[in-house]
Amino acid sequence: MTKFFTKVFLAVLVLVSVGTTANAALPPAQVFIVTGSDINMVSRESKVPVGVQNNYDRAVRIRVHARSTNAQLNVQDYVSLTVPANSRKDALIPISVISNGEFKVKVWVTTFTDIRIGRTTDLKLTANPDIELYILFGFGSLIVVLVGLGASRMIRRSKSGASA
Repeated sequence: MTKFFTKVFLAVLVLVSVGTTANAALPPAQVFIVTGSDINMVSRESKVPVGVQNNYDRAVRIRVHARSTNAQLNVQDYVSLTVPANSRKDALIPISVISNGEFKVKVWVTTFTDIRIGRTTDLKLTANPDIELYILFGFGSLIVVLVGLGASRMIRRSKSGASA
């Protein structure tokens, strides 16, 4: 009977030790998204840079995925990228905006076999796509005014030179 209890005790001990190692914390990911500042978009379409850090001693090929939390922002599903060893590289994610506003974009990294690496990072994006048009009209108006002032000055000079 003691052999039975000894075997049961050892079996429980093995199960507890296996459970402890399985629940141990995983090491932090060596390829991850570098959090940056908020992004301001002033056009309808743009390629938004997302920094990716690789702390491995060799280059890695990854996919940088992005998803919008708002239907007024269209984001390409993923961008493939090769990050050199022990360095940082920007992934340029194509984004198009339908209207003005503040948006949140969720970004994460996976391998080419769709195994997720690291955590999901939120990027804050402020879009003002109409401001580009206003700036162009403002500069165009300024040029028209300056050309008009220059032309009127030249006309006055030529009249005063002809009368002398």
